[in-house]
Amino acid sequence: MSFESFIALRYLRKRNLSRFLSFMTAVAIGSVAIGTAALIITFTILDGFERELRTNLIGFSAHVHVGVFRNDVVEEKAETQAELESIPNVRHAGPFLEREAMVITRDDIEGVRVKGLDSLRDLSRIRDRIVDGEYALNPIEGKHSIVIGKRLADKLNLGVGDRMLLLGVTDFANIYNAPKLQCTIRGIYETGMAEYLDDIYVFTALPTAQRVFGFSSRINGYDVLCHDVDRVEETVDAIQHRIGYPFDPRSVFALYHHLFVWIDLQQELIPIVVGSLILISVFNVIATLLLFVIEKTQYIGILLAMGASRRHVRKIFVMQGLSIGVLGSLIGAAIAFAFAFAQQELQFFSLPQDVYFMTTVPIHLSVEVFAGVALAGVVLAFLSSFIPAALAARLNPIRSIRFH
Repeated sequence: MSFESFIALRYLRKRNLSRFLSFMTAVAIGSVAIGTAALIITFTILDGFERELRTNLIGFSAHVHVGVFRNDVVEEKAETQAELESIPNVRHAGPFLEREAMVITRDDIEGVRVKGLDSLRDLSRIRDRIVDGEYALNPIEGKHSIVIGKRLADKLNLGVGDRMLLLGVTDFANIYNAPKLQCTIRGIYETGMAEYLDDIYVFTALPTAQRVFGFSSRINGYDVLCHDVDRVEETVDAIQHRIGYPFDPRSVFALYHHLFVWIDLQQELIPIVVGSLILISVFNVIATLLLFVIEKTQYIGILLAMGASRRHVRKIFVMQGLSIGVLGSLIGAAIAFAFAFAQQELQFFSLPQDVYFMTTVPIHLSVEVFAGVALAGVVLAFLSSFIPAALAARLNPIRSIRFH
Protein backbone atom coordinates (compact mmCIF):
# COMPACT_ATOMS: atom_id res chain seq x y z
CA MET A 1 0.00 0.00 0.00
CA SER A 2 1.37 3.43 -0.95
CA PHE A 3 1.72 6.04 1.77
CA GLU A 4 -0.95 8.18 0.04
CA SER A 5 -3.47 5.34 0.32
CA PHE A 6 -2.42 4.70 3.92
CA ILE A 7 -2.98 8.34 4.91
CA ALA A 8 -6.25 8.59 2.95
CA LEU A 9 -7.72 5.51 4.65
CA ARG A 10 -6.39 6.59 8.04
CA TYR A 11 -8.19 9.94 7.69
CA LEU A 12 -11.45 8.13 6.99
CA ARG A 13 -11.35 6.17 10.23
CA LYS A 14 -13.77 7.48 12.80
CA ARG A 15 -11.28 7.66 15.68
CA ASN A 16 -9.04 9.97 13.68
CA LEU A 17 -11.79 12.48 12.90
CA SER A 18 -13.75 15.09 14.80
CA ARG A 19 -17.37 14.24 15.57
CA PHE A 20 -18.65 16.69 12.93
CA LEU A 21 -16.26 15.48 10.22
CA SER A 22 -17.10 11.88 11.06
CA PHE A 23 -20.77 12.74 10.62
CA MET A 24 -20.11 14.46 7.27
CA THR A 25 -18.15 11.43 6.05
CA ALA A 26 -21.09 9.20 6.92
CA VAL A 27 -23.41 11.62 5.08
CA ALA A 28 -21.19 11.54 1.97
CA ILE A 29 -21.05 7.73 1.94
CA GLY A 30 -24.77 7.52 2.68
CA SER A 31 -25.68 9.93 -0.12
CA VAL A 32 -23.70 7.88 -2.65
CA ALA A 33 -25.33 4.70 -1.31
CA ILE A 34 -28.86 6.13 -1.46
CA GLY A 35 -28.35 7.55 -4.95
CA THR A 36 -26.90 4.28 -6.22
CA ALA A 37 -29.62 2.17 -4.61
CA ALA A 38 -32.42 4.42 -5.87
CA LEU A 39 -31.15 4.40 -9.45
CA ILE A 40 -30.59 0.62 -9.50
CA ILE A 41 -34.06 -0.01 -8.06
CA THR A 42 -35.57 2.36 -10.63
CA PHE A 43 -33.92 0.54 -13.54
CA THR A 44 -34.84 -2.93 -12.21
CA ILE A 45 -38.49 -1.88 -11.85
CA LEU A 46 -38.65 -0.20 -15.28
CA ASP A 47 -36.99 -3.22 -16.91
CA GLY A 48 -39.47 -5.42 -15.07
CA PHE A 49 -42.40 -3.33 -16.30
CA GLU A 50 -41.24 -3.51 -19.91
CA ARG A 51 -40.54 -7.26 -19.81
CA GLU A 52 -43.86 -8.02 -18.10
CA LEU A 53 -45.74 -5.85 -20.57
CA ARG A 54 -44.00 -7.44 -23.55
CA THR A 55 -44.57 -10.95 -22.19
CA ASN A 56 -48.29 -10.38 -21.57
CA LEU A 57 -49.03 -8.63 -24.87
CA ILE A 58 -46.86 -10.84 -27.06
CA GLY A 59 -48.11 -13.94 -25.28
CA PHE A 60 -51.68 -12.86 -25.86
CA SER A 61 -51.68 -11.61 -29.44
CA ALA A 62 -48.43 -13.08 -30.84
CA HIS A 63 -45.81 -10.95 -32.58
CA VAL A 64 -47.87 -10.03 -35.65
CA HIS A 65 -51.65 -9.70 -35.86
CA VAL A 66 -52.66 -10.39 -39.49
CA GLY A 67 -56.24 -9.15 -39.38
CA VAL A 68 -58.69 -8.40 -42.14
CA PHE A 69 -59.67 -4.84 -43.07
CA ARG A 70 -62.68 -3.56 -41.10
CA ASN A 71 -62.64 -6.75 -39.03
CA ASP A 72 -64.30 -8.59 -41.91
CA VAL A 73 -64.13 -12.37 -42.37
CA VAL A 74 -62.53 -14.45 -45.12
CA GLU A 75 -62.51 -18.11 -46.07
CA GLU A 76 -59.81 -20.09 -44.30
CA LYS A 77 -57.37 -21.33 -46.93
CA ALA A 78 -54.46 -23.72 -46.50
CA GLU A 79 -52.60 -21.76 -49.21
CA THR A 80 -52.64 -18.57 -47.12
CA GLN A 81 -51.38 -20.48 -44.09
CA ALA A 82 -48.54 -22.00 -46.12
CA GLU A 83 -47.70 -18.63 -47.69
CA LEU A 84 -47.41 -17.00 -44.27
CA GLU A 85 -45.16 -19.73 -42.88
CA SER A 86 -42.87 -19.49 -45.92
CA ILE A 87 -42.04 -15.83 -45.19
CA PRO A 88 -38.56 -15.31 -43.68
CA ASN A 89 -38.55 -14.83 -39.87
CA VAL A 90 -42.05 -16.35 -39.52
CA ARG A 91 -41.93 -19.29 -37.13
CA HIS A 92 -45.62 -20.25 -36.85
CA ALA A 93 -49.01 -18.95 -37.95
CA GLY A 94 -52.43 -19.84 -36.59
CA PRO A 95 -55.92 -18.76 -37.70
CA PHE A 96 -58.42 -17.12 -35.38
CA LEU A 97 -61.92 -15.68 -35.35
CA GLU A 98 -62.35 -12.73 -32.99
CA ARG A 99 -65.54 -10.72 -32.58
CA GLU A 100 -67.72 -9.03 -29.99
CA ALA A 101 -70.30 -11.12 -28.14
CA MET A 102 -72.47 -11.05 -25.06
CA VAL A 103 -72.08 -13.35 -22.10
CA ILE A 104 -75.35 -14.19 -20.37
CA THR A 105 -75.49 -15.86 -16.95
CA ARG A 106 -78.35 -16.38 -14.56
CA ASP A 107 -77.87 -12.95 -12.99
CA ASP A 108 -75.73 -10.84 -15.36
CA ILE A 109 -75.07 -9.82 -18.94
CA GLU A 110 -71.61 -8.68 -19.99
CA GLY A 111 -70.00 -7.65 -23.28
CA VAL A 112 -66.83 -9.56 -24.22
CA ARG A 113 -64.58 -10.34 -27.16
CA VAL A 114 -64.58 -14.00 -28.13
CA LYS A 115 -61.40 -15.34 -29.71
CA GLY A 116 -61.69 -18.74 -31.38
CA LEU A 117 -58.41 -20.59 -31.88
CA ASP A 118 -57.42 -23.67 -33.85
CA SER A 119 -56.26 -26.16 -31.20
CA LEU A 120 -53.71 -27.67 -33.61
CA ARG A 121 -52.15 -24.26 -34.38
CA ASP A 122 -52.84 -22.41 -31.13
CA LEU A 123 -50.05 -19.88 -30.52
CA SER A 124 -51.58 -18.28 -27.44
CA ARG A 125 -49.62 -18.49 -24.20
CA ILE A 126 -52.70 -18.01 -22.08
CA ARG A 127 -52.27 -21.66 -21.12
CA ASP A 128 -49.28 -20.53 -19.04
CA ARG A 129 -51.50 -18.06 -17.15
CA ILE A 130 -54.20 -20.46 -15.98
CA VAL A 131 -54.91 -19.96 -12.26
CA ASP A 132 -57.88 -22.31 -11.96
CA GLY A 133 -59.01 -25.29 -14.01
CA GLU A 134 -57.25 -26.12 -17.28
CA TYR A 135 -56.64 -24.61 -20.69
CA ALA A 136 -59.18 -26.62 -22.69
CA LEU A 137 -60.87 -25.08 -25.73
CA ASN A 138 -62.28 -28.09 -27.56
CA PRO A 139 -65.68 -29.55 -26.58
CA ILE A 140 -65.62 -32.20 -23.85
CA GLU A 141 -68.33 -34.87 -23.80
CA GLY A 142 -70.33 -32.87 -26.29
CA LYS A 143 -70.26 -29.69 -24.17
CA HIS A 144 -68.61 -26.58 -25.60
CA SER A 145 -65.63 -25.25 -23.63
CA ILE A 146 -64.54 -21.72 -22.81
CA VAL A 147 -61.67 -20.08 -20.89
CA ILE A 148 -62.28 -16.68 -19.26
CA GLY A 149 -60.28 -14.06 -17.35
CA LYS A 150 -60.20 -13.92 -13.57
CA ARG A 151 -61.57 -10.40 -13.36
CA LEU A 152 -64.52 -11.33 -15.58
CA ALA A 153 -65.11 -14.48 -13.51
CA ASP A 154 -65.12 -12.42 -10.29
CA LYS A 155 -67.45 -9.86 -11.82
CA LEU A 156 -69.94 -12.53 -12.91
CA ASN A 157 -69.36 -14.66 -9.79
CA LEU A 158 -68.46 -17.70 -11.90
CA GLY A 159 -66.03 -20.56 -11.44
CA VAL A 160 -64.69 -23.61 -13.24
CA GLY A 161 -67.56 -25.92 -14.22
CA ASP A 162 -70.17 -23.15 -14.36
CA ARG A 163 -72.05 -22.55 -17.59
CA MET A 164 -72.70 -19.39 -19.54
CA LEU A 165 -74.58 -18.48 -22.70
CA LEU A 166 -72.63 -16.91 -25.56
CA LEU A 167 -74.66 -14.61 -27.78
CA GLY A 168 -72.92 -13.82 -31.07
CA VAL A 169 -73.67 -10.17 -31.89
CA THR A 170 -73.29 -9.86 -35.66
CA ASP A 171 -76.33 -7.65 -36.23
CA PHE A 172 -77.57 -5.38 -33.45
CA ALA A 173 -80.79 -4.73 -35.38
CA ASN A 174 -81.67 -8.41 -35.13
CA ILE A 175 -80.12 -9.24 -31.76
CA TYR A 176 -82.99 -11.48 -30.60
CA ASN A 177 -82.33 -13.90 -33.48
CA ALA A 178 -78.56 -13.92 -32.97
CA PRO A 179 -76.89 -17.36 -32.59
CA LYS A 180 -76.66 -18.62 -29.00
CA LEU A 181 -74.45 -21.31 -27.58
CA GLN A 182 -74.10 -22.67 -24.06
CA CYS A 183 -70.50 -23.13 -22.92
CA THR A 184 -68.87 -24.62 -19.84
CA ILE A 185 -66.02 -22.77 -18.14
CA ARG A 186 -62.98 -25.06 -18.25
CA GLY A 187 -60.33 -22.62 -17.04
CA ILE A 188 -59.70 -19.15 -15.62
CA TYR A 189 -56.60 -17.19 -16.62
CA GLU A 190 -54.94 -14.12 -15.14
CA THR A 191 -52.39 -12.03 -16.99
CA GLY A 192 -52.38 -9.15 -14.51
CA MET A 193 -53.59 -6.79 -17.25
CA ALA A 194 -57.18 -6.78 -16.08
CA GLU A 195 -58.33 -3.69 -17.94
CA TYR A 196 -56.99 -4.86 -21.32
CA LEU A 197 -57.26 -8.65 -21.23
CA ASP A 198 -58.70 -10.38 -18.16
CA ASP A 199 -61.94 -8.42 -18.17
CA ILE A 200 -62.55 -8.54 -21.91
CA TYR A 201 -61.30 -11.66 -23.71
CA VAL A 202 -62.70 -15.18 -23.56
CA PHE A 203 -61.19 -18.07 -25.51
CA THR A 204 -62.79 -21.05 -27.17
CA ALA A 205 -62.19 -23.46 -30.06
CA LEU A 206 -62.31 -22.00 -33.57
CA PRO A 207 -65.30 -24.19 -34.65
CA THR A 208 -67.18 -23.08 -31.53
CA ALA A 209 -66.59 -19.40 -32.33
CA GLN A 210 -67.59 -19.97 -35.95
CA ARG A 211 -70.83 -21.54 -34.79
CA VAL A 212 -71.52 -18.68 -32.33
CA PHE A 213 -71.14 -16.05 -35.04
CA GLY A 214 -72.60 -18.09 -37.88
CA PHE A 215 -69.38 -18.03 -39.94
CA SER A 216 -68.81 -21.58 -41.08
CA SER A 217 -65.15 -22.20 -42.05
CA ARG A 218 -64.44 -18.46 -41.95
CA ILE A 219 -61.81 -16.52 -39.99
CA ASN A 220 -60.78 -12.89 -39.61
CA GLY A 221 -57.05 -13.25 -39.26
CA TYR A 222 -53.88 -15.10 -38.30
CA ASP A 223 -51.61 -14.87 -35.29
CA VAL A 224 -47.95 -14.99 -36.31
CA LEU A 225 -44.88 -15.78 -34.20
CA CYS A 226 -41.47 -14.61 -35.37
CA HIS A 227 -38.01 -16.06 -34.81
CA ASP A 228 -36.51 -12.62 -34.12
CA VAL A 229 -38.81 -10.11 -32.38
CA ASP A 230 -36.43 -7.26 -33.21
CA ARG A 231 -37.21 -7.78 -36.92
CA VAL A 232 -40.98 -7.82 -36.44
CA GLU A 233 -41.63 -4.59 -38.40
CA GLU A 234 -39.61 -5.95 -41.31
CA THR A 235 -41.75 -9.10 -41.16
CA VAL A 236 -44.96 -7.02 -41.19
CA ASP A 237 -43.82 -5.38 -44.44
CA ALA A 238 -42.98 -8.78 -45.94
CA ILE A 239 -46.41 -10.17 -45.03
CA GLN A 240 -48.16 -7.14 -46.51
CA HIS A 241 -46.16 -7.51 -49.70
CA ARG A 242 -46.68 -11.28 -49.96
CA ILE A 243 -50.39 -11.77 -49.18
CA GLY A 244 -51.71 -8.19 -49.49
CA TYR A 245 -55.37 -7.20 -49.48
CA PRO A 246 -57.71 -7.92 -47.66
CA PHE A 247 -55.21 -8.60 -44.89
CA ASP A 248 -53.83 -5.80 -42.73
CA PRO A 249 -50.82 -7.05 -40.72
CA ARG A 250 -49.76 -5.10 -37.62
CA SER A 251 -47.08 -5.78 -35.06
CA VAL A 252 -47.92 -6.06 -31.38
CA PHE A 253 -45.93 -2.85 -30.85
CA ALA A 254 -48.23 -1.00 -33.28
CA LEU A 255 -51.42 -2.47 -31.80
CA TYR A 256 -50.46 -1.45 -28.27
CA HIS A 257 -48.37 1.56 -29.20
CA HIS A 258 -49.70 3.72 -26.36
CA LEU A 259 -48.60 1.20 -23.72
CA PHE A 260 -45.05 0.95 -25.07
CA VAL A 261 -44.87 4.76 -25.34
CA TRP A 262 -45.88 4.89 -21.67
CA ILE A 263 -42.98 2.58 -20.77
CA ASP A 264 -40.50 4.48 -22.98
CA LEU A 265 -41.53 7.78 -21.38
CA GLN A 266 -40.87 6.41 -17.91
CA GLN A 267 -37.52 4.98 -18.99
CA GLU A 268 -36.44 8.37 -20.26
CA LEU A 269 -37.70 10.66 -17.49
CA ILE A 270 -37.65 8.71 -14.22
CA PRO A 271 -33.93 7.73 -14.34
CA ILE A 272 -33.08 11.40 -14.94
CA VAL A 273 -35.09 12.50 -11.90
CA VAL A 274 -33.84 9.71 -9.65
CA GLY A 275 -30.31 10.04 -11.03
CA SER A 276 -30.18 13.54 -9.59
CA LEU A 277 -29.66 11.85 -6.21
CA ILE A 278 -26.23 10.72 -7.36
CA LEU A 279 -25.44 14.26 -8.52
CA ILE A 280 -26.42 15.53 -5.07
CA SER A 281 -24.02 12.99 -3.59
CA VAL A 282 -21.25 14.59 -5.68
CA PHE A 283 -21.74 17.88 -3.84
CA ASN A 284 -21.72 16.02 -0.51
CA VAL A 285 -18.40 14.40 -1.41
CA ILE A 286 -16.94 17.77 -2.43
CA ALA A 287 -18.20 19.43 0.77
CA THR A 288 -16.82 16.59 2.93
CA LEU A 289 -13.40 16.68 1.32
CA LEU A 290 -13.26 20.47 1.61
CA LEU A 291 -13.92 20.08 5.32
CA PHE A 292 -11.07 17.55 5.41
CA VAL A 293 -8.80 20.14 3.78
CA ILE A 294 -9.77 22.77 6.37
CA GLU A 295 -9.38 20.46 9.39
CA LYS A 296 -6.16 18.85 8.16
CA THR A 297 -4.52 22.05 6.87
CA GLN A 298 -1.68 21.85 9.42
CA TYR A 299 -1.03 18.18 8.61
CA ILE A 300 -0.95 19.03 4.89
CA GLY A 301 1.61 21.76 5.61
CA ILE A 302 3.75 19.33 7.62
CA LEU A 303 3.62 16.76 4.80
CA LEU A 304 4.71 19.38 2.28
CA ALA A 305 7.48 20.61 4.59
CA MET A 306 8.75 17.03 5.03
CA GLY A 307 9.21 16.64 1.31
CA ALA A 308 5.87 15.33 0.05
CA SER A 309 5.08 16.71 -3.37
CA ARG A 310 1.85 18.48 -4.28
CA ARG A 311 1.06 15.50 -6.46
CA HIS A 312 1.16 13.28 -3.37
CA VAL A 313 -1.26 15.61 -1.57
CA ARG A 314 -3.61 15.58 -4.52
CA LYS A 315 -3.48 11.80 -4.62
CA ILE A 316 -4.35 11.54 -0.90
CA PHE A 317 -7.61 13.44 -1.37
CA VAL A 318 -8.42 11.73 -4.65
CA MET A 319 -7.98 8.39 -2.85
CA GLN A 320 -10.36 9.62 -0.13
CA GLY A 321 -13.00 10.52 -2.71
CA LEU A 322 -12.51 7.18 -4.45
CA SER A 323 -12.86 5.33 -1.13
CA ILE A 324 -16.11 7.16 -0.36
CA GLY A 325 -17.42 6.34 -3.85
CA VAL A 326 -16.50 2.65 -3.68
CA LEU A 327 -17.90 2.17 -0.18
CA GLY A 328 -21.09 4.10 -0.94
CA SER A 329 -21.68 2.29 -4.26
CA LEU A 330 -21.17 -1.14 -2.69
CA ILE A 331 -23.59 -0.35 0.14
CA GLY A 332 -26.10 1.08 -2.36
CA ALA A 333 -25.83 -1.98 -4.62
CA ALA A 334 -26.33 -4.27 -1.61
CA ILE A 335 -29.45 -2.34 -0.53
CA ALA A 336 -30.85 -2.44 -4.09
CA PHE A 337 -30.19 -6.17 -4.40
CA ALA A 338 -31.86 -6.89 -1.05
CA PHE A 339 -34.94 -4.88 -2.08
CA ALA A 340 -35.15 -6.37 -5.57
CA PHE A 341 -34.67 -9.95 -4.37
CA ALA A 342 -37.25 -9.55 -1.59
CA GLN A 343 -39.81 -8.04 -3.99
CA GLN A 344 -39.15 -10.72 -6.58
CA GLU A 345 -39.65 -13.53 -4.07
CA LEU A 346 -42.26 -12.09 -1.67
CA GLN A 347 -44.03 -9.52 -3.89
CA PHE A 348 -44.90 -7.32 -0.91
CA PHE A 349 -45.60 -4.23 -3.10
CA SER A 350 -48.89 -4.55 -4.96
CA LEU A 351 -50.33 -2.36 -7.73
CA PRO A 352 -53.87 -1.48 -8.82
CA GLN A 353 -54.49 -3.53 -11.98
CA ASP A 354 -56.59 -0.91 -13.73
CA VAL A 355 -53.74 1.63 -13.56
CA TYR A 356 -50.53 -0.36 -14.01
CA PHE A 357 -51.78 -3.43 -15.95
CA MET A 358 -50.26 -5.85 -13.40
CA THR A 359 -50.83 -6.90 -9.81
CA THR A 360 -47.36 -6.45 -8.24
CA VAL A 361 -44.28 -4.31 -8.83
CA PRO A 362 -42.25 -6.28 -11.43
CA ILE A 363 -38.52 -6.74 -10.94
CA HIS A 364 -35.81 -7.75 -13.38
CA LEU A 365 -32.35 -8.29 -11.89
CA SER A 366 -29.56 -7.43 -14.31
CA VAL A 367 -25.82 -7.63 -13.67
CA GLU A 368 -25.28 -4.88 -16.26
CA VAL A 369 -27.54 -2.45 -14.39
CA PHE A 370 -25.91 -3.12 -11.01
CA ALA A 371 -22.39 -2.87 -12.41
CA GLY A 372 -23.13 0.18 -14.58
CA VAL A 373 -24.83 2.27 -11.88
CA ALA A 374 -22.29 1.30 -9.18
CA LEU A 375 -19.44 2.18 -11.53
CA ALA A 376 -21.10 5.52 -12.33
CA GLY A 377 -21.31 6.29 -8.60
CA VAL A 378 -17.62 5.48 -8.13
CA VAL A 379 -16.56 7.55 -11.15
CA LEU A 380 -18.60 10.59 -10.09
CA ALA A 381 -17.21 10.45 -6.53
CA PHE A 382 -13.71 10.06 -7.97
CA LEU A 383 -14.11 13.06 -10.29
CA SER A 384 -15.69 15.20 -7.56
CA SER A 385 -12.58 14.72 -5.39
CA PHE A 386 -10.37 16.58 -7.86
CA ILE A 387 -11.61 20.03 -6.77
CA PRO A 388 -10.74 19.63 -3.05
CA ALA A 389 -7.54 17.76 -4.02
CA ALA A 390 -6.42 20.65 -6.23
CA LEU A 391 -7.12 23.19 -3.45
CA ALA A 392 -5.22 21.10 -0.91
CA ALA A 393 -2.21 20.79 -3.22
CA ARG A 394 -2.04 24.59 -3.66
CA LEU A 395 -1.66 25.29 0.08
CA ASN A 396 1.46 27.13 1.25
CA PRO A 397 3.40 24.88 3.70
CA ILE A 398 4.41 27.71 6.10
CA ARG A 399 0.96 29.28 6.27
CA SER A 400 -0.64 25.85 6.62
CA ILE A 401 1.51 24.94 9.64
CA ARG A 402 0.54 28.26 11.30
CA PHE A 403 -3.15 27.70 10.46
CA HIS A 404 -5.50 27.50 13.46
